[in-house]
Amino acid sequence: MKLYHGTSERVAHLAMTEGLCPRFESGVESVWEDHPSSEHYVYLTVAYAAYFAMNATPEGERWAIIEIDTDLLPDDGTGCDHLYPDEDFLEQATRNQELPEDWGLNGASMKERTEWFRANLWRFGHVWEDSVKGLGNCAHGGVIPPEAITRVSFVDPKKVGAMRHMAADPMISLMNYAFCQNKYKALTRWFMGDTVDPADFGYGSYPTLNESDQRDLPPKIAEQMRLMKQQHDRLSAVLSDRTGVEVRGV
Repeated sequence: MKLYHGTSERVAHLAMTEGLCPRFESGVESVWEDHPSSEHYVYLTVAYAAYFAMNATPEGERWAIIEIDTDLLPDDGTGCDHLYPDEDFLEQATRNQELPEDWGLNGASMKERTEWFRANLWRFGHVWEDSVKGLGNCAHGGVIPPEAITRVSFVDPKKVGAMRHMAADPMISLMNYAFCQNKYKALTRWFMGDTVDPADFGYGSYPTLNESDQRDLPPKIAEQMRLMKQQHDRLSAVLSDRTGVEVRGV
């Protein structure tokens, strides 16, 4: 499976030679001051890499999106690849459920539940793929070696205006991901230089009619079809222009 980590250009260059390190080794502060991520894990995604890169990158520096191939992650001889779910997935997926008493979470607040799951990710490695399927995110315990990095995309945010706005403000929840995952995955693929279709963004599903059939349509339906095609063509033009995106194989 291909997973992605959004960061800054400086960190990406280090990762290509030294590996991608969790915060307790790199000394980097969490960008989420009120709800800091675990310092022992590197967080990965199939959906929100550009958003995470945007938040991690200082003004004037390029974003970076690092592609990791899970098949290239080393194990410790037991088949363990050190992948774990995202704590937000665990917190959201277990809401309104009666949990084991010794966890101390029944009746706890969302903040308390999230903090407990963050501190206990090591217990839940068996559901990391569920975390990717349900929320688009997971975590890796410890350093991701450079050998597991397959590509890096460097993005100049000033040159990708329309796509930058699309990536800027996702709602990272189970419900939203259930409905919008195609869009978020397509955004990540686009920033990685891969081919994407306007239909992945909700544009492109319009019937193709010959000129005679179009004349027979009621005016309101004909106008709606014209607007749908216009939206499709505009997005196609945006997707075809990757000025400001540089993808390097590793």
